[in-house]
Amino acid sequence: MAGKRISRFWVVMAAAACVIAAGSIAMVAAESKTDKADKILENISNEGAAAMRDVRFARVAIFDGQPEKGVTLLDSAKKNLTTAEKNSSELVVTVKSAQKAGDKAVPTHKATETTDLVPIDAYLGLSEDFIPTPEKQTKINEANEHLKKGESGKAVEVLRAADIGVSITRVLMPLKATVTHVDKAIALINAHKYYEANLSLKAAEDGLIVDSVMLYEPTPPANKK
Repeated sequence: MAGKRISRFWVVMAAAACVIAAGSIAMVAAESKTDKADKILENISNEGAAAMRDVRFARVAIFDGQPEKGVTLLDSAKKNLTTAEKNSSELVVTVKSAQKAGDKAVPTHKATETTDLVPIDAYLGLSEDFIPTPEKQTKINEANEHLKKGESGKAVEVLRAADIGVSITRVLMPLKATVTHVDKAIALINAHKYYEANLSLKAAEDGLIVDSVMLYEPTPPANKK
């Protein structure tokens, strides 16, 4: 993945400098209207992200022949998932579906709201048809300076003012399914079925959902006569 996790778009995850021109920028985004909602989303996102990190490290531990370490990591993952579940009813994530026509995704009007999906990461990037110019590169550099200071909103506004398309790709974790996979993996490790435990954890990782949304569409070029 290009880019590093930075301070929040709406939710703070971590602080780090990023370079938009190099590709995507990691961050988490979701709808929130109040400081309380922001804090809940921040906590759930942190807990979900920490749980998935533990799942990945547990797979490494199993591969390295350290099942006891794997169980410790999964116990930590389960603790974070349980806490996230308790607060997930306060968080509603909207997922917009799209249909494919050839190589292009065609947006539909269908949207699903759920409290089971937790945004654990996301990537802010430029539109696929972005063509760099000296003027736009200057604006990209300006946006990067805002990002280094954690001013994500200002960075997006700079790009919008320069008519640079901005998209956000969220990584969503289904809570119930992930908990099921983690519980199963713990039981399998305790039964000394390490290969099967690894497959259960792989299923948890494979269950992550990627959802992309355009934050700003650049103005289409005028038709030439």
